[in-house]
Amino acid sequence: ALTGSYDKTARVWEVATGQEIRRLEGHSDWVTSIAFSRDGRWALTGSQDGTARVWEVATGKEIRRLEGHSVRVSSVALSPDGRWALTGSLDKTARLWEVATGKEIRRLEGHSDWVESVAFSPDGLLALTGSGNITRLWEVATGKEIRRLEGHSRQVTSVAFSPDGRWALTGSW
Repeated sequence: ALTGSYDKTARVWEVATGQEIRRLEGHSDWVTSIAFSRDGRWALTGSQDGTARVWEVATGKEIRRLEGHSVRVSSVALSPDGRWALTGSLDKTARLWEVATGKEIRRLEGHSDWVESVAFSPDGLLALTGSGNITRLWEVATGKEIRRLEGHSRQVTSVAFSPDGRWALTGSW
């Protein structure tokens, strides 16, 4: 299990015993979002400090710092193959990063409100971003917006794909 908190850390816990195994320390402000790679080797954290960071879970070492957002990183996701990181921010952008280099690959732009939630499809080919009362579906390879999912009356705070990628699930205030 991985948790984030206001004490500027993320913590790795052993589920069977409830014991804290490791602290991921280095953010200068509170940790807003967290994700594991599918193989459990990497963790990704987003923070109020405007950065996202990639960590080696076994050692707790910061491997990569993803810098470029001007304000809080509100949501993070790792692609199923671990190659890409996706971040959403209060700067009204979602950004795709190459994990191996920390390089920003593209911005998913056009949001008129902060990007509160991001997710990759199970095959890693699509991404969802929740911003304002709209969820957008994107093609990861090109950054092209495929469609908008509209219907919530308030801020979309959470987005997810079903395990088979057939369904999108969105939550709102």
